[in-house]
Amino acid sequence: MYLKVINKGFNFSQDGPGNRLVYHLQGCNMRCPWCSMPESFPQNGSLIVKGPANEDFCPFGHIKDGKPNFDECALCVCKPCTKILSSPLYLSYKDVSLDDLISEAVRSRPMFFAGGGVTFTGGEATLQFPALKEALKRLKAQGIHTALETNASVSKLPQLFDYVDWLIIDYKHYDGKKLEDVVGLGNELILKNLKAAAKNRKQLLVHIPLIKGFNASILDAHEFAKTFRSLNFPQLEIEFLPYHEYGKDKWSQCGLEYKMQDAFVSDQEVKEIIDVFKSYSLNIVNT
Repeated sequence: MYLKVINKGFNFSQDGPGNRLVYHLQGCNMRCPWCSMPESFPQNGSLIVKGPANEDFCPFGHIKDGKPNFDECALCVCKPCTKILSSPLYLSYKDVSLDDLISEAVRSRPMFFAGGGVTFTGGEATLQFPALKEALKRLKAQGIHTALETNASVSKLPQLFDYVDWLIIDYKHYDGKKLEDVVGLGNELILKNLKAAAKNRKQLLVHIPLIKGFNASILDAHEFAKTFRSLNFPQLEIEFLPYHEYGKDKWSQCGLEYKMQDAFVSDQEVKEIIDVFKSYSLNIVNT
């Protein structure tokens, strides 16, 4: 059994408590236009271009003037251009066996200080559900602290609760229609899983990306806060993630157009949003 892993590395406190080994998994069912990992979108991986490529790198003739035809390349299963040593083209993920992943986590145990462990994120990690569930079970059996960051859009998510010590749900909008218009997916199932987590878990952290013109007005703050108050879950923690342009260059490297404009949220605007949430007696954290 394998997981498609985009990248991995250690991070302190931002992807769960303590020092953590973080695995970013391939595939996402949302198309957030501000995403810092657009290479994660396709389940079968993205072709990434880091420089001009020779036409003879592609036996099918899909490279012209140093650039691949991304539409044609998306249909290519074998992607021979990525297997040439000098090629500036590569596939966004590698297959990692669960045996190798668990072995790596066990070897990394001395690095899991301050309550650390292993975190799975994406893309959307739960799209690789069978392998993800098995990985979490095996890590728990080794006594390794587990964390999962998810958009909570997969119906089977509650099946993972027993194997996830630290759950992070990204809740991008309270209005399902507006969410679907922007990212291609509504929030009915997301809200259902959010409620299930609040009912069945002792811990839950919610991330809200703040995007000007999308979800960062004072009215938005009140509507978000009403949703979270309705969960009746005192242990709920909420963290705001203001818009940034990290990963912007990756869009062109994946043959995609980055369309975000004027989306930054000022420190004062973030403070005002936090004040609204606090007026609803909600717990705001900053990791």
